[in-house]
Amino acid sequence: MIPKKSGPRKGLTIEEVYLKIKEMIYFNKLAPGQKLIYSDLSERLGVSITPIVQALNRLENSKLVKYVPNKGYFVGEITEEEAKQLYQAREALEIYIVPMVIQNLDSKKLDEIQKAFSAHLEAYGDRFNRGLILLDSKFHLQIAEHSHNQVIYRVLKDVFEQLYLKYPPQNLSDERAKAVVVEHREILNALRKRDVQATVDVIKLHIKAGMAHVINSLKSNSDLVL
Repeated sequence: MIPKKSGPRKGLTIEEVYLKIKEMIYFNKLAPGQKLIYSDLSERLGVSITPIVQALNRLENSKLVKYVPNKGYFVGEITEEEAKQLYQAREALEIYIVPMVIQNLDSKKLDEIQKAFSAHLEAYGDRFNRGLILLDSKFHLQIAEHSHNQVIYRVLKDVFEQLYLKYPPQNLSDERAKAVVVEHREILNALRKRDVQATVDVIKLHIKAGMAHVINSLKSNSDLVL
């Protein structure tokens, strides 16, 4: 019996190319501010130029890359003003859902939040800071999930994506990473007590501290460039 010849390998879909480029940003294989070369991405992903361009258009709509006329696409860089606005949005949304989260909490949901906290704690000390800050967002999104408000959850997910995929991971200091673990534990403890006001207070302090660190690090880098 003659074996059937396999057909040509199916290329990546636009969605897959979009996710692959996003993954490259995640792992810092594409750094904030880096110019994106069509031919380079085409070779690295094994696809033609067309899906690359279409995926970059989607990434631009997601504000993860920026298109500059006559120059091309660049990996998005977060500005001080954008960081400030994103943290303000975080504060407004995360504070708003606290009563809903606490109302919906049960032992199973608390265990899920505990697992997200433990995953972040175990990653502390890992020099791959992008992974550490993504686990930070997963902790917060795990809490937000229990608000049962999918619209707010999706908006928060987008806010975190803007913050953490465009923020240079090397800017995360060991001191801030250590403080985040402490602050997360305080949030978890307040949730376990089902204390709305205490949870609101610690989340506010946590977000304000994060915003101060990000903005100060961006200012420092700006001063170095100048």
